[in-house]
Amino acid sequence: MTVKLSDLVPEFRSKVEALLAKCAASDVRMVPTFTLRTPAEQAIFWRQSRSIVEINQAIEMLRSQGAAYLADVLEGVGAHNGPHVTNALPGNSWHQWAEAVDCMWEVGGKFVDSDTKKVNGVNGYRFYAQTAKSMDLDSGFFWTSFKDSGHVQMRSDANPKASGYSWRQIDGAMRARFGSPAMTLAQSFSPDVAMATSEPVRLSYAAPEGWRVYETTDKAAAVFRSSFAIDADGAPKAYHKDSSIALDFLANAGRPGNWWALVVNQNGEPVVQGDGDPAPGFYISKTSLENPGFEAADPRRYVDAATIPYVVLPGVRYQQFTQDGNIRLGDLGAAYNIATGKLSFTIFADTGPRTKLGEGSIALAQNLGLEGSPKAGGTDHRNIIFAVFPGSGAGRGLSTSEIETRIQPIFDNWGGLARLKSYQGV
Repeated sequence: MTVKLSDLVPEFRSKVEALLAKCAASDVRMVPTFTLRTPAEQAIFWRQSRSIVEINQAIEMLRSQGAAYLADVLEGVGAHNGPHVTNALPGNSWHQWAEAVDCMWEVGGKFVDSDTKKVNGVNGYRFYAQTAKSMDLDSGFFWTSFKDSGHVQMRSDANPKASGYSWRQIDGAMRARFGSPAMTLAQSFSPDVAMATSEPVRLSYAAPEGWRVYETTDKAAAVFRSSFAIDADGAPKAYHKDSSIALDFLANAGRPGNWWALVVNQNGEPVVQGDGDPAPGFYISKTSLENPGFEAADPRRYVDAATIPYVVLPGVRYQQFTQDGNIRLGDLGAAYNIATGKLSFTIFADTGPRTKLGEGSIALAQNLGLEGSPKAGGTDHRNIIFAVFPGSGAGRGLSTSEIETRIQPIFDNWGGLARLKSYQGV
């Protein structure tokens, strides 16, 4: 998928450009996140929230209606899991016809995902939708069956089927536009017009929540720009039954029956550090990356957020950030703070919610010139640029000096700080 307005049909493109200009003139910044979406991408979004029974029924329906191409695409993308984001089968979204755009409202360098919140008395999505309506465009903000506040399309018909196309006609149009089912998946990774660089790079992952990850294709790395939330996991003093003396609030470690950031005993109760541990009385906090050779109830088994600069990536989604070799726990990277001009090397040591991007350890925050408190630090602004290099780690925790020694030549060979800075437009 792309965010290139040039991928839209000319009549719609000119209206979208005018729409965004009108919004900007009223201090409402709307940032395109999706324009042209391939049938394969649509198939992934449709499949990710549906049962195998529903999927098989849809494949059978498409074949029976003369849409074998779309059936092959829907079947060929394989299994995917995620939130419900669309009711449209592949081909039946105006995104595949280059007649739709999705935008996010950006305020002060961060995306606002609320169609009720106001800034200076204005909600950006409502203003965007009302302006689109005045230009005879259809806005998902006003839909009742499936509201989609950032979506605008050229036609008032909900989808190609509603406009009168048969599945056979839709199938033929998609085959003519995108080629073979294999080709449509390959076309899912197109260069993004928002990139402020001429380096070889492609959009590798676009989340339904609006954030994006890019992949450099000459020397593999995942690149993204985000805000920064602070993770205390793995630090000896991360969590305590009395949150006032701990680095972070206990609620951020989970709850009874589901302590995702704490080591628990056979009864599911958090394990408390003893006299021989670094922080007696505090709970043992864990990270996804572990140091072999230590027992599960030994704090040394986990990566210490207070001393090791680590990055957190979202759930299983990080496995889709690069095509030329998957990112794995323990891989290394670099982070740069646009606001402070500080650079830090980092290790991928923990996973977080699959819907969120932009989190790192206390030590990484401090290295980047940010307030390091998990309770009040970090930044809501998209000031941090990350690069993570697949295959660069050792599959275990490393000391700060080991991280630097191992990643420095890889980072320099990739293009170093100059190249990382060039991605401020992502």
